[in-house]
Amino acid sequence: MMDTADFLVRLDHVSKGYRLGSGRLEVLHDLSYGFVRHAWTMLLGASGSGKTTLLNLIGALEAPDAGELFYDNQSYREFASGGGAAHFRGRKIGFVFQNYQLLPEFSIAENVMIGAMLNGSSRRAARARAEELLDRVGLADRLKHRPMELSGGEQQRAAIARALVNDPELLLADEPTGNLDSATGRRILDFFRELARERTVIMITHNESLAGEADFVVRLSDGRLSGSGA
Repeated sequence: MMDTADFLVRLDHVSKGYRLGSGRLEVLHDLSYGFVRHAWTMLLGASGSGKTTLLNLIGALEAPDAGELFYDNQSYREFASGGGAAHFRGRKIGFVFQNYQLLPEFSIAENVMIGAMLNGSSRRAARARAEELLDRVGLADRLKHRPMELSGGEQQRAAIARALVNDPELLLADEPTGNLDSATGRRILDFFRELARERTVIMITHNESLAGEADFVVRLSDGRLSGSGA
């Protein structure tokens, strides 16, 4: 039986909606769940089920309308007070996106460096960290290349390196294999498995065939948890 200390992130009766004209769209409904430390949890659901909204809440990009989120047993509200949400994200959370979101005017090394420099690292330290991570993801020979000079798989590996530059405890990935062929996607999934040994990974996908990859699976349907399992 797990207790709250086993979870890096917890949801406690979380709900979220958006105003649409004179009406309102309720996206997430009374969600309670704990994401286990140093494990890979997959959020599965069809388009429109609320996956991205939930990931935005976990990433402190948005706030819930009701309920509360906890990070290491500390309320997200405490991190967000006084404009601290950006600082919290920079120190604790790495983001990986389906469309990579690399800056096209910068080299791959510079794309990775930027996050470290925004977090207070010197240019020299940021460069060394970027080179270390790009070597780890197999891109040591691509440091000076710009994103459009790389394949989709290489861009995604660069995006993973960027997400890791500040050594976050939590890695959030939004459909990271969605734009990749099956062989390249397989390599990215293997890398996430490796990363989950050293940090907490939460990944969203609509692809049910990926359910067996993760340590835990959470299914969202119409903004409600419809089941979970290891």
